[in-house]
Order: sequence, then structure tokens, then C-alpha cells
Amino acid sequence: MIYLSSALYIIGPLSVGTMLMLLMVMSRRLGEALELPPYYRLFFVSVFFFILPLPVAWVLLLLKAWGLPQPEPLATLVIKILVASIPMTIAITFALFAVSKYWGWIWGELLGSGRKEEERREDQG
Repeated sequence: MIYLSSALYIIGPLSVGTMLMLLMVMSRRLGEALELPPYYRLFFVSVFFFILPLPVAWVLLLLKAWGLPQPEPLATLVIKILVASIPMTIAITFALFAVSKYWGWIWGELLGSGRKEEERREDQG
């Protein structure tokens, strides 16, 4: 079971990186249509920080599979924070900024359509 969770730890960032690449392509096209600055380049930084911890994760997985001595629990926690949590937090921050620049208008549309539906209900009622 430990190996399954370790494998998912590697597959998870790969799938998020793929999603970020898809968002990058869609945002680039939207930015070109709306003549926005090239914020889509921030997705490259985001993907880099998502893919960065994978080699370290593979090494840790191989160490566990080969039966080599495991580090102490506190050292393991520090390694996970430094290798996974911090780079992924940086990646999400860059991606969130880029997404908000390109796709922020959707929130206004959604909120505006909700208000219009409420006004229609009041007019009919």
C-alpha cells in the first residue's frame, strides 16, 4: 500500500502539470484574441515547479523499494515540505495569478447571470 501511495504522489503532479499546460494553451489563445499581455508564460514557471520535485520523489520511492534505511520521521517531514509542499505552493500561486488575469471575467458573467435570473423571477412573481 505504501508503494501505491508513493506512485500516486508521482502521478498527481504529472496530471496537474498536464492540466496547467492545457490552461496555458487556452489562455494564450484567449490572450491573443483579447490582446492581453503574455501572462500565459507564468504557466511555464508553474509547470516547472510542479515537475521539479518528481526526480526526488522517484529517488525516495526507489530507496524505499530497495529496503535501504529510512530517514527519521522528522527528517522525512522536512524533506516532504521542502521537496513537495513549497514548490507546489509556488506553482499554484503563479498559475492562480495567470488564471485570474485571463479568466477573471467569467466570475462577472456568472454573477451577472445570477442577478438577471433573480430579476426575472421577481418580475414574473
